[in-house]
Amino acid sequence: MRRILLPLLLLALPVQAEPRHALTILGTPALPADFPHFPYVNPAAPKGGEAVFAMVGSFDGFNPYILRGNAAIGTGAAWQPGVGGTGAGSAGGHVWESLMVGSADEVATGYGHLAESIDVAEDGLSVAFVLRPEARFADGTPVLASDVAWTFKTLLEKGRPSIRVAYADVLDATAEGDRRVVFRFKSNQNRELPLAVGGLPVLSEKWWSTRDFTRPLTEPPLGSGPYRVERFELGRTVTYVRNPNWWARDRPTGRGLHNFDRVRIEYFRDPTIVMQAFKAGQIDYRQENISKEWATGYDFAAVRDGQVRRDEIPHKLPVGIQGFVMNTRRDVFSDPRVREAMAQVFDFEWMNRNLFFGVYARSNSYFGNTAQQAKGLPDADEQALLAPFRDKLPPALFNEPFSVPSTDGSGNNRDGLRRALALLKDAGWTVRDRKLVDAQGKPMAFTILLHDPTLERVALPYQQWLQRLGIEVGIRTVDNAQYERLTDEFDFDMTTQIYPGADLPGNEL
Repeated sequence: MRRILLPLLLLALPVQAEPRHALTILGTPALPADFPHFPYVNPAAPKGGEAVFAMVGSFDGFNPYILRGNAAIGTGAAWQPGVGGTGAGSAGGHVWESLMVGSADEVATGYGHLAESIDVAEDGLSVAFVLRPEARFADGTPVLASDVAWTFKTLLEKGRPSIRVAYADVLDATAEGDRRVVFRFKSNQNRELPLAVGGLPVLSEKWWSTRDFTRPLTEPPLGSGPYRVERFELGRTVTYVRNPNWWARDRPTGRGLHNFDRVRIEYFRDPTIVMQAFKAGQIDYRQENISKEWATGYDFAAVRDGQVRRDEIPHKLPVGIQGFVMNTRRDVFSDPRVREAMAQVFDFEWMNRNLFFGVYARSNSYFGNTAQQAKGLPDADEQALLAPFRDKLPPALFNEPFSVPSTDGSGNNRDGLRRALALLKDAGWTVRDRKLVDAQGKPMAFTILLHDPTLERVALPYQQWLQRLGIEVGIRTVDNAQYERLTDEFDFDMTTQIYPGADLPGNEL
């Protein structure tokens, strides 16, 4: 799907007179070079036990960096600078690691992990990382600069297209000896790039030399992280076992973390079966994201006798958004007036009252719950930034605070339907014989693609509201594997999507 993104203005990295233990684009790192551990961990935390989690779907391998197949959860290691982190490997998985990791207390800040030092050139056109001599893969072989350079080249040539997009401004990665690797950039305009390349996973070139990177990996992968795959059954279960010889167990970025001896992921085809497994004590932890379940689904014996503890945790984290997404590659959604009409039809207030038990809040921004969320009218500084693009921006941006359409929640959204119909007529659509048709008489028709049957209760009312305007709307629910293939190939009209939030949106967009 095509996205229209506002340009980002990031603060310049400070000139690096000498290698640093950490990088940030927001002032200075909070922790000094000799910090003993992240401040929110217990360095003496006991280790042991097994934690069991659930996933809906399936998996057919362990390579999350290619389009083909579905990789098991917990294998990746990429760290996103805009969302902080909780130490080595934790942002993306258990097996592979990155040159830098984030702290959960900071954003846009990376601390050296596989890398012991980071040096950004004064002109901002390159960054060099020196690897720690003690960094090791699980088989005892050292993590080398050549592994970093090979990983970067391989991911760009054979990895997901999104990886190529994210690192489009990186010229190359070159190993200078066993421990020093240099990334060169096409320009110095993207100040987040040094952090972004620091979040790359590092794979073993030697280990992968006898394997096809483009095919799903059906054997336990070799990584440098705190866990390795102990046992698995494709599509059903995978168990990660803690590596007692993990090279970073006593490093500041690893101390006090990764305390379970084993982490087991059980896969289920149906979310309702996951809930039944949780009630039966087969799953240790569950994060509930369905308001109906939260309101009505937790009245069972284990809750009443205290074996299951239920908590609502206030937070100040970026919330992102979830909503219906239109594929603008399809002719039906190529006109922005049509897309705006789709929003006018959607009656969130009715859904919140009747489906969500009144516990949801409407998203008004991609950057909700952060300082980046637009509020009110543009101030003087923002006006100055927007001035060169004023003729390309909607006039309302400058004189009306942004808000999404709202209703009284009664289910009688006459005003929204009228506004939607006016927009559609302006875009060339008319109602003929109770059908919305274009100038050639072709009816407006599209399908809402879903990957979870629980979303049907949201899509069905929306379908009915759209049908009131004469629009032919179908709903198609597929399994996770098929859904990923269809969306990766942009073979859909409309779907639901979650965009995770970030305190500092940047290169990951």
